[in-house]
Amino acid sequence: MSFLDQCSKENIHNRNIDISTYAWNAEHVLLVGELKEQRYVGYINHVGERVEPGIYHHMKIELLIDTKTMTIKDVAVSLPRVPRDDCPAMVTSLDQIKGMNITSGFSSKIRKMVGGNKGCVHLNTLLLAMAPAAVQGSWINNSWQQEEAGQPDPEISNQLVDSCWTWRKNGPLVATLGPKVGQS
Repeated sequence: MSFLDQCSKENIHNRNIDISTYAWNAEHVLLVGELKEQRYVGYINHVGERVEPGIYHHMKIELLIDTKTMTIKDVAVSLPRVPRDDCPAMVTSLDQIKGMNITSGFSSKIRKMVGGNKGCVHLNTLLLAMAPAAVQGSWINNSWQQEEAGQPDPEISNQLVDSCWTWRKNGPLVATLGPKVGQS
């Protein structure tokens, strides 16, 4: 039996993150991420204000990604709904990620650059969720128009080694891909 089957099932809060990848051209994808946070009950917040039910956060990030280098070529942020009057100041907080590569260490760099009081925790949450989707979308963009299956790309496969249980270095999938994979 699930925990949900055991509770009252009165949903009081929901956070949805939706990420879509669009083909831009042969070398680029447009990644669109959206975070919407809904409160289903009214409550008193941590500063003593009454908050009515409804959408509390609605934020959108668009990233133009070079699929060969995984470089963020451009970024646009929109904040259709935010809870505080000073939140719109964060609309330019991610401008500094232009030119960054989405590679190993990206998440820690983001936390250092725009984490804490240097940025918005909700925009950072969305951006960090978008990074793996950018990689997936880029791989798809680079290969979706191929007519036939080709040989596995050792460079891409090596990026996946030890990223999860299935891709573990000593597992059966990596073993089937040949000696160039998993040796770095």
